[in-house]
Amino acid sequence: MPSVGLRPVGAQVGEATWSFWCAGGSRSEWSWVAGPPDPRSLQPVRETKSGRLSRNIPVQAMSTTTGGWLFLESGLEHELATWLDHQRDVTWLVGQPVLLRWEDGTKHFPDVLSAHRDGSVTIWDVRAPEERDDTFMVMSTRTQAVCAKVGWRYELFGGLDPVASLNLRWIASARRAPEWVMPAKAILQGVLTDGDGTVGDVIAADDDRGFLTSAMWHLVWSGEIEMDLNAPWDQRSRLAWATDAART
Repeated sequence: MPSVGLRPVGAQVGEATWSFWCAGGSRSEWSWVAGPPDPRSLQPVRETKSGRLSRNIPVQAMSTTTGGWLFLESGLEHELATWLDHQRDVTWLVGQPVLLRWEDGTKHFPDVLSAHRDGSVTIWDVRAPEERDDTFMVMSTRTQAVCAKVGWRYELFGGLDPVASLNLRWIASARRAPEWVMPAKAILQGVLTDGDGTVGDVIAADDDRGFLTSAMWHLVWSGEIEMDLNAPWDQRSRLAWATDAART
């Protein structure tokens, strides 16, 4: 991201071009005349790498949403990708999804793209609040404007609260469905009477093998069982079956 020559917010910077790398092709400018690209066809527009003086650490993260790898550039991007992977309305994720280039020569690589069940698409930039200098905020404002022009959303991500971050890491360890999840789910339907209960209720109903408990954590990850991500978890923490349809 350039640190010089970036015009202030409100300056006329000209039109922006979008360059995507679609499966089976190469990186090229996208014409919006026929509409947006299919998010599932997109590949990262650049390789994530670091050098001796680089501030970022490349991250290769497995996604349960896509069933493949996400190529990211920092631990904060990894936290965002994991949080999005946990959201039931997210249907696709891409790291380093697009190159934006303005007529004044400025270019920008947003960090993550998420597609959602309602057909909407969100472009994400990741930066801790204390590191958002004037140059970054000008670039963010430009990116927000071009996203709005094509009907996409734009969001900034600065990290989860510490409790939510720790809880997310915990359930991410249970992202892979155990072989016994379906029979355990049937038992959990009885344990969580009236649609809710506590972690302690599940532990009390489990045996020494821990099948119910491990299935519970996976169902929390997948969103079929809801917990408050922002509250500290213990055996008194409430569980409730999600009321919306499962991810498709």
